[in-house]
Amino acid sequence: MPERKPDYSLLKQVSRANLERDVRHLSTAYPTRHTLGKHLDASADWLAGRMRAHGYRDVAFHTYERGGRRLRNVVTNKAGRAKRTILVSAHYDSRAQNLADAEARAPGANDNATGVAAVLEVARLLRPLALADSLRFVFFSGEEQGLWGSYAYARQVRAENLDLRFVFNLDQIGYPPRDRALYVDRDESGRRENNAASAALVRKVQELARTVVRVPTRVDPAYGSDYIPFEQQGHTIVGLYEAGKDYPAYHRSDDTIEKVDFAYVTDMTRLCLATLLAEAS
Repeated sequence: MPERKPDYSLLKQVSRANLERDVRHLSTAYPTRHTLGKHLDASADWLAGRMRAHGYRDVAFHTYERGGRRLRNVVTNKAGRAKRTILVSAHYDSRAQNLADAEARAPGANDNATGVAAVLEVARLLRPLALADSLRFVFFSGEEQGLWGSYAYARQVRAENLDLRFVFNLDQIGYPPRDRALYVDRDESGRRENNAASAALVRKVQELARTVVRVPTRVDPAYGSDYIPFEQQGHTIVGLYEAGKDYPAYHRSDDTIEKVDFAYVTDMTRLCLATLLAEAS
């Protein structure tokens, strides 16, 4: 059977309006999405509802217990022609400067409503497509507490012996550097046997950025986000990030939608979509 060529015309359908709408909801409807706060379940329910509204039927909550609480990741499956699976993720929790304060205002517009909105938009566009690889979209809680949700879910992936091809993680993608380069996260530590596969995948992402999306990129070491628990189990990882160490509202009450550059978020979303079209078709 001849290899199917991806139809990159779908990238034109990435909706900036949808991205803005979803970031606005997440950063204004809930005073905080702190993992141990009272609004987390409502935001998880909303995410599950959004995925169902996009036409997905296999939407469920993966539960785990930490901090004396039952917590939830939101999981959606899209079956492909093969069982081999690509996991696409973003964390939906937020925090203020004082991590212990579960009630302090923490809109988390950039960190990480932007990544969540991108995954929602990619899932919307891919839903009607017949793909070779299966896709699993996961919204993690507990990222800010030390990757609680992704560590719990990585254990689930291992228990079900999932044929996991790679993890594509989006975390904080709305505050561009001066040259507007998209930072592509590459595995450069941890298990050395992972590094070559991650580097090869990053090269493909950069090539798509150059030839299809037509945006500049820069490579950054992968660290501190929800791909790490999977890397530690030997899986290939890649991520998109904005090098937000320079973001002035990082973990602050003024991480609001007005600070998000939605043209940049749109480019990030298009690159994620292009990668999945190239790798899963």
